[in-house]
Amino acid sequence: MEPLLTFDEDLLTGTVVDRPNRFVVRVRFDDAPERAFLGDPGALEGTVEPGREILCSPADDPDRATDYDAIAVDVEGVYVSVRTALANDLFERALSRDAIPAFDGYATRKREPSLPDHGRTDFLLDSPDEETAYVEVKSCTHVEDGVAKFPDRQTERGRRHLRSLDALREDGYETHVVFVVQRPDVERFRPYREVDPEFGDLLARVRDAGVGVHAVTTAFEPPHYRLRNDDLPVELG
Repeated sequence: MEPLLTFDEDLLTGTVVDRPNRFVVRVRFDDAPERAFLGDPGALEGTVEPGREILCSPADDPDRATDYDAIAVDVEGVYVSVRTALANDLFERALSRDAIPAFDGYATRKREPSLPDHGRTDFLLDSPDEETAYVEVKSCTHVEDGVAKFPDRQTERGRRHLRSLDALREDGYETHVVFVVQRPDVERFRPYREVDPEFGDLLARVRDAGVGVHAVTTAFEPPHYRLRNDDLPVELG
């Protein structure tokens, strides 16, 4: 399958030393550890762990506090992408190719549109029947025994997004949330109720009310990102 995206910058292989804060991981390449920006502020338990192989890209910006960007971590032979913002690009590229059955014939009208009441969501789409559809995209990397789980930290922001989608649905708009699992070693998706039971309950409630809930998986095979599963089973319980 043709790649969704290709990473065109240099990649360096290092080893995770530690994670001093949510947005920084220290990486050893040859000598002293270097600081790399971590674009995924999640807990990342089992992923960003000392001793794991990590791919980083040099950042040529003297004003930055970090000299590298963390790109992906090798977890038992599988590269796990640690770039949360990339989920939107992967979804949009798959959408443009009609590669996700649930969105066949849809097209992007606008990214990060303002909502009628307040705030923003990730995408405003035109549906095949010329209606409006709002889509929120969530990046997911936590996997246990083949089950992708979101969120891996408490997320009031995520709960607020679900409530906004449900309010839009009540106003007559088509709404969806899409979980982009940025690793391929997955068989199904579930909300991570042990971490955020309210999010899990809310996700089930809005789906029952008519909000579309979808999940897909991607694979990073350096330097390419590919769509692996275009319709990952979603189990809400």
